[in-house]
Amino acid sequence: MSKLFLVNIPYNCSERELQEWVESRGFHTRSIRIVHDLVAGLSPAFGYVELQDDTQTHEAIDILNGKRMRNQTIRVREAQVQTTGATRGGLERRTA
Repeated sequence: MSKLFLVNIPYNCSERELQEWVESRGFHTRSIRIVHDLVAGLSPAFGYVELQDDTQTHEAIDILNGKRMRNQTIRVREAQVQTTGATRGGLERRTA
Protein backbone atom coordinates (compact mmCIF):
# COMPACT_ATOMS: atom_id res chain seq x y z
CA MET A 1 0.00 0.00 0.00
CA SER A 2 1.32 3.41 -0.97
CA LYS A 3 0.11 6.05 1.47
CA LEU A 4 1.39 9.61 1.71
CA PHE A 5 1.26 11.85 4.77
CA LEU A 6 0.62 15.53 3.93
CA VAL A 7 1.18 18.39 6.36
CA ASN A 8 0.16 22.05 6.13
CA ILE A 9 -3.05 21.45 4.18
CA PRO A 10 -5.22 24.61 4.21
CA TYR A 11 -7.70 24.46 7.10
CA ASN A 12 -10.86 24.57 4.97
CA CYS A 13 -9.58 22.22 2.26
CA SER A 14 -12.01 19.47 1.28
CA GLU A 15 -11.00 15.92 0.45
CA ARG A 16 -12.28 16.52 -3.08
CA GLU A 17 -10.04 19.60 -3.47
CA LEU A 18 -7.03 17.68 -2.18
CA GLN A 19 -7.79 14.83 -4.58
CA GLU A 20 -7.97 17.26 -7.51
CA TRP A 21 -4.69 18.90 -6.40
CA VAL A 22 -2.87 15.54 -6.33
CA GLU A 23 -4.45 14.22 -9.53
CA SER A 24 -3.73 17.46 -11.45
CA ARG A 25 -0.06 16.59 -10.95
CA GLY A 26 -0.45 13.19 -12.60
CA PHE A 27 -1.12 10.82 -9.69
CA HIS A 28 -4.32 8.79 -9.43
CA THR A 29 -5.67 8.39 -5.92
CA ARG A 30 -7.32 5.41 -4.27
CA SER A 31 -8.39 7.26 -1.12
CA ILE A 32 -8.07 10.66 0.55
CA ARG A 33 -8.53 11.39 4.22
CA ILE A 34 -8.14 14.75 5.93
CA VAL A 35 -8.11 14.49 9.71
CA HIS A 36 -10.48 16.99 11.34
CA ASP A 37 -10.59 18.52 14.80
CA LEU A 38 -13.70 16.99 16.38
CA VAL A 39 -14.54 20.12 18.40
CA ALA A 40 -14.06 22.86 15.83
CA GLY A 41 -14.69 20.72 12.75
CA LEU A 42 -11.58 22.14 11.13
CA SER A 43 -8.67 20.25 9.68
CA PRO A 44 -5.56 20.43 11.83
CA ALA A 45 -3.74 20.68 8.51
CA PHE A 46 -2.74 17.09 7.87
CA GLY A 47 -4.09 14.18 5.91
CA TYR A 48 -3.40 10.98 4.05
CA VAL A 49 -3.46 10.16 0.35
CA GLU A 50 -3.36 6.58 -0.89
CA LEU A 51 -2.14 6.28 -4.47
CA GLN A 52 -3.55 3.76 -6.95
CA ASP A 53 -0.06 2.92 -8.20
CA ASP A 54 2.22 1.83 -5.35
CA THR A 55 5.29 2.31 -7.53
CA GLN A 56 4.72 6.10 -7.68
CA THR A 57 5.26 6.80 -3.98
CA HIS A 58 8.74 8.31 -4.22
CA GLU A 59 7.97 10.16 -7.45
CA ALA A 60 4.85 11.66 -5.85
CA ILE A 61 6.84 12.78 -2.81
CA ASP A 62 9.47 14.39 -5.05
CA ILE A 63 6.86 16.22 -7.13
CA LEU A 64 4.31 17.19 -4.45
CA ASN A 65 6.60 18.07 -1.53
CA GLY A 66 7.12 21.83 -1.29
CA LYS A 67 4.34 22.68 -3.76
CA ARG A 68 1.82 25.35 -2.79
CA MET A 69 -1.90 24.98 -2.28
CA ARG A 70 -3.73 28.24 -1.58
CA ASN A 71 -0.61 29.98 -0.22
CA GLN A 72 0.32 27.00 1.97
CA THR A 73 3.51 25.05 1.31
CA ILE A 74 2.55 21.38 1.48
CA ARG A 75 5.00 18.92 3.04
CA VAL A 76 4.75 15.32 1.88
CA ARG A 77 6.38 12.13 3.12
CA GLU A 78 5.56 8.45 3.12
CA ALA A 79 3.12 7.55 5.88
CA GLN A 80 4.52 5.17 8.45
CA VAL A 81 2.24 2.30 9.39
CA GLN A 82 2.04 1.63 13.11
CA THR A 83 0.51 -1.62 14.37
CA THR A 84 -0.87 -0.21 17.66
CA GLY A 85 -1.72 3.18 19.14
CA ALA A 86 -3.43 6.29 17.86
CA THR A 87 -3.00 8.02 14.51
CA ARG A 88 -0.48 10.76 15.06
CA GLY A 89 2.44 12.48 13.34
CA GLY A 90 2.38 10.53 10.10
CA LEU A 91 1.79 7.19 11.78
CA GLU A 92 -1.40 5.39 10.94
CA ARG A 93 -2.75 2.46 12.88
CA ARG A 94 -3.29 -0.66 10.81
CA THR A 95 -6.33 -2.67 11.70
CA ALA A 96 -6.62 -6.33 10.86
